[in-house]
Amino acid sequence: MKVVVLLALIGCVDSPRPDGAPASKIVAAWDPLQCGDPHRVAVELEDAEGAPISASTNCNVGSLTLDAPHFGAYDGRIYAWELGIGERSAEDVHVVVDEPIVKWNVATPR
Repeated sequence: MKVVVLLALIGCVDSPRPDGAPASKIVAAWDPLQCGDPHRVAVELEDAEGAPISASTNCNVGSLTLDAPHFGAYDGRIYAWELGIGERSAEDVHVVVDEPIVKWNVATPR
């Protein structure tokens, strides 16, 4: 029993420290009632230096959140995808992050 507790504590102490809180949260939102057949929505963004941030979720969730490490402009794309079928309806996007929480309404990726 002591070994298990010790291993658990070592695992907690040995884990890497997070880099800190993101400068901003980008909340991409769409109408989940417009999703149609089940699929995922992915957002891929890059800052001016090319550092990527990305996330994906099921379309019927209606939103996803990305952690932006700093304020500024991000370019990228949003698209729908399905396992075994691949990407569809990709759209190029541009997002300006200038506040701690950026609400970004997008057309529902189908």
